[in-house]
Parts: sequence; structure tokens; C-alpha cells
Amino acid sequence: MMDKLIASFPQQLKEAMKIGENIKLTALQKAVQNIVVVGLGGSGIGAEFAIEFSADYRKIPMLTCKGYTLPAFVDENSMVICSSFSGNTEETLAGYEQANLKGAKIICIASGGKLIELAQKDGHDFIMLPGAGSPPRANLAFSMTQLIYLLQFYGQISATVFDDMKKAIELIELEQEHIKMKAERMAKFIAGKFPVIYTTDRMGAVAVRLRQQLNENGKILCSHHIIPEMNHNELVGWRKQPTEFAVVIFRSKDDHPQNQARIEINKEIIGHYTDTLIEVFAKGDSLIEQALYCVHLSDWLSWEIAQLRQVDATEVKVIDFLKSELANSAAAEKKSDN
Repeated sequence: MMDKLIASFPQQLKEAMKIGENIKLTALQKAVQNIVVVGLGGSGIGAEFAIEFSADYRKIPMLTCKGYTLPAFVDENSMVICSSFSGNTEETLAGYEQANLKGAKIICIASGGKLIELAQKDGHDFIMLPGAGSPPRANLAFSMTQLIYLLQFYGQISATVFDDMKKAIELIELEQEHIKMKAERMAKFIAGKFPVIYTTDRMGAVAVRLRQQLNENGKILCSHHIIPEMNHNELVGWRKQPTEFAVVIFRSKDDHPQNQARIEINKEIIGHYTDTLIEVFAKGDSLIEQALYCVHLSDWLSWEIAQLRQVDATEVKVIDFLKSELANSAAAEKKSDN
């Protein structure tokens, strides 16, 4: 199942763009001063990409909230975007309730569930996503693209973003088989080792995406860090250790020259402690093309790791168990209060 969902990524992007072209949003009554996206896991990663894609154009702060409590600065001058693929993520619902009480401009993105019900009841904008019932992480194209259309509607990202997305789709379709083969080769180097993922600050979401996909699809632990920040701390941690590491570095021709120099120095240092260091040079002319190319490669890599480990890439029973236990705990607490 997961391999079919990964293969459908370019088609999902096309469908997502059609949805985005037809979304209905209300105009702002007054300018907002900040944007907060409440979303976790596969429902929240789209926001990380939207933040990076809009960084060179957007004039107001935009950040993610990945817990139960909104930042204190959120008020009637804020836009709060609640993103939950199922529509039932409890942290996102908690953020919605707080944003509603604070009088923020609220927009909900979900495939259904309580979040859409609340938006309809309270009169807030919402965007319905397709694919209900499938894993949120396999629907990145839908949540991410709607955020991009939303930002463009409110003047927070350049309209040229859509041209870049179309080129990204063409690139992925053209490179699909090559990407799959590259992922298969990379998986053989990485299998049985602890992956350490690096990239520069302009493509941090790519590193987060690979880490999350290796966690959920490949059922392994790994880590990621951003250059140049890792040069101020993690680099010192590269010493002889019992763990065998596999380093993956995502690179772009558009990386800052100093970051390019940093990567070369990092490679020399890290090379003393691991024989497995893989560089991925992102294809494409724009940040969006490069990032989505890397996303597709990352998704296939996580699938190939799952195959080598002979695990079900779709299964997330431990997360289901956690949600069940939390629901039982909440029900018990509510019963005791009564």
C-alpha cells in the first residue's frame, strides 16, 4: 500500500493544485501580524515546507505549534491554521479552542472529523482534503499545497510558486525511476546503521521529512540537524563511538557559499568516524523543485529500508496504542470529575 501511495506523489500534487485553485476563503477584516500553524506529524510537516518556501517573500512571522498550548502572543491579530488530516488530533483541537477564545482568524485543513465540524459550527474557513482513512504522512501533497494556496491568497507568498510546483511535478515524473533506483542503492548502504541526516537551513524541512519517514515507514531511530547550527554543537560529538553511523547530506547548488564550505569541512571531520557518507544533490532550479525532489527520494528511501528490514511500512500500532491509552486516561479523568 505505502509504495503505491509514494508512487502517486506527483499525481497527488496535481490533484492538490486543482483543489487549491477552487478553495473559498474569506478576506481579512484587518491585517494579521503573525501566522501560527497547529499541526503534528504527517499533518504538520507541510507547514515546515510552507514556511521555508515563503521565507523570502513573507513579511510577517510564521511558525508551527506542536503541542497543546498556543504561544501567548496569539490574539485577534493572529491567523491560526489548524491542520489535522483526520480532523481529530487532540493537540490540534486544543489549539483550535484556544484560538477561538482569543478571537484569532482561524482556518482549518482536514479530511473531516471534529475539526471540520467545529469550523462549520463556529463559522470559520475550512479546506476539505481527500484521502480520508489513509496515513497522514502519505498525504503531504494535499496539506502542504493548500497551505501554499492559502498563503498566496493572503499575499504571503509569490504567485510564481505555482510555476515552480508545476516544474517540480514534471521533474519528479521524469526522474521517478531514477529516484527509485537511487533510493534502493542508498538503503543498502544505510541498512543496519544509525542514520544521521544533515542539510542547510534553507531545506530543513527535507531533513525532518526523512527522519519522520524513516521512523514511521522504516521503524528505525535516526537523527537530523541543520547546517550551520550543527557546527556550533553536534560537530564536537563526532568521536569514536560504539554505534555505526550512516550520514546523509542533502545539498543544493543554491546553498550559501559559506555553508558549502562548511559541508566540505564537515565531511572531512566526519569521515574519520564513519565510512558511510552519502551526498544527495537536489535536482531542480528552484527551492520548491529541489525540496520536492528530495522529499520523493526520502519517501522511497524509507520504503526500501522497510523492505530490507521486512517490516510493514504502513503499520503504526504503537501510535494507535498511545492514542487509545490517552483516550482511556481522559475518559477516566472526566468520570472522576463528575
